[in-house]
Amino acid sequence: MDKFFNNIWYTKFNIFSLLLLPFTLIYFIIMSIRSYLYRFSFFKIYKFDTPVIIIGNISLGGSGKTPFCIWLANYLKSKNIKVGVVSSGYKGSSKKPMIVDNESKPLVVGDEAILLYEKTNAKIVSCGNRVEATRLLLNRFKVDVVIHDDGIQHYALDRDYEIILIDNSKLFGNGFLLPSGPLRELKSRISRANISILMNHESNSVYAACSINKGIQNSITKEIKKFDEFVNKKVHLVSGIASIDNIRFALDSHGVDYIVHKYEDHYQFSGNEFDSFDNDPIFLTSKDYVKLYALDNKNIWILLHEIIPNNLIIEKVNHDLASILKYEN
Repeated sequence: MDKFFNNIWYTKFNIFSLLLLPFTLIYFIIMSIRSYLYRFSFFKIYKFDTPVIIIGNISLGGSGKTPFCIWLANYLKSKNIKVGVVSSGYKGSSKKPMIVDNESKPLVVGDEAILLYEKTNAKIVSCGNRVEATRLLLNRFKVDVVIHDDGIQHYALDRDYEIILIDNSKLFGNGFLLPSGPLRELKSRISRANISILMNHESNSVYAACSINKGIQNSITKEIKKFDEFVNKKVHLVSGIASIDNIRFALDSHGVDYIVHKYEDHYQFSGNEFDSFDNDPIFLTSKDYVKLYALDNKNIWILLHEIIPNNLIIEKVNHDLASILKYEN
């Protein structure tokens, strides 16, 4: 199904987009009414004393929200800011807010919540209800800021700062709203954000961040190798994330011979998926590997991935957030 819609959304013309336009019109009407009801206070908007930052996008699919959230949380921590993070808990089984700790399971709180906990050591709460998650976080912990990984469209939650991410490789697809296109909101929504950032893009003239794959680490021995060391081996690239374009580009540029095994986003790996791989190396993202900690498989290698924002982003974010969070620029 994902492949079907991607073929519709990311081509210049597709007959299915036209056939879906009546449903897009219904979606637009519902979205407009909902926005109106929030804007004129028919629906309640919850405001917290602690500043709230939301990182999100206006289209479906991955745009690097969690990696960027990890970067921002760690950047603010370097400024001695106490950071709390709310994750949506997507594909997790829990329906109530849960504090993420060493005992948390990805099947319960979601894989992104586990990854955020491990990569930031911030206070993490997982829940689709962002208001309740924020309330629990602030009731249990003393933090200076709450960052939301995703949630631009969660208008019940007031926010002090918005960061919208745009995947440079896909941009806005065919430009249509759902389901004819990939957009959750009109492109004009970007102008209301405090900053919009092109992801997977190297530039010093616009707000842009690139994804750097810094090598690969063995899940058992913790040995770190460069991609070049796998050139003469058959590698299995296994993924349950929305987009692997950046990973494929890195492997291609190093001449690695690999076979792609692509699963749906947030796929719950069991380990049985690797039974037919013999002793070939298996490459996984950190987001996928958090579901396989219990698996004792020396053939698993974890991609070391990092977001690098350009100086324009750092200067803008630092200037804006220094005044909001009251730290020295």
